[in-house]
Amino acid sequence: DPHDAKPWAVRDLFAAFAAHPRRDPDFAWAFAGRFLFIGAYAFLTAYQAFYLLEHVGTSESQVPRQVFIATSVQSAVLVVASLTAGRLSDRTGRRKVFVVVAALTYGAALFVVAASHTFTGFLIGMAISGLGFGTYMAVDLALVADVLPDPANTARDMGLFNIANALPYALAPAVAPAILSASQNSYGVLYAVAGTCAVLAAAAVLPIRGVR
Repeated sequence: DPHDAKPWAVRDLFAAFAAHPRRDPDFAWAFAGRFLFIGAYAFLTAYQAFYLLEHVGTSESQVPRQVFIATSVQSAVLVVASLTAGRLSDRTGRRKVFVVVAALTYGAALFVVAASHTFTGFLIGMAISGLGFGTYMAVDLALVADVLPDPANTARDMGLFNIANALPYALAPAVAPAILSASQNSYGVLYAVAGTCAVLAAAAVLPIRGVR
């Protein structure tokens, strides 16, 4: 009833973003894990063209073709991995093990990319990343749904969680130049940092207690 509606105030907007990590630790750890994982993904996607140009030595005319091939390979593996992992997770009722293994797999893919100096190595890394990314995104959302803190505010909590999906895309382009500057423009170091973020994303899932 309109008569029961409370007057809206600016403080209500800020209150909508309130989070309580100590009260809802599982949700906080899930948020941290997704934030770190998407951060790793943002480094890969935002700088792959520069990686090919400056690290691999690809000519400018070949970069679009190579990015297309690598993305196609990654996407093909991603689709198979997401369908398979999602079904296995539902069948076994387990979430954490799939998310942890997926994040570690994605981290390994980024370390492969960091260590490679050829397009073939980059392509192998992208294929492995598709396996990790597909598995992670298929199961992690189910894990998050299981640890939402308040059934009466599910939409709000999912909206709050979406910050972990969006914010890394803004932060990665701001942080990456500092990493490149400190490492004398080493894309190997940049992707090693990204791989470390993915490993930390796996570690962030381990303390979650409300889901198997």
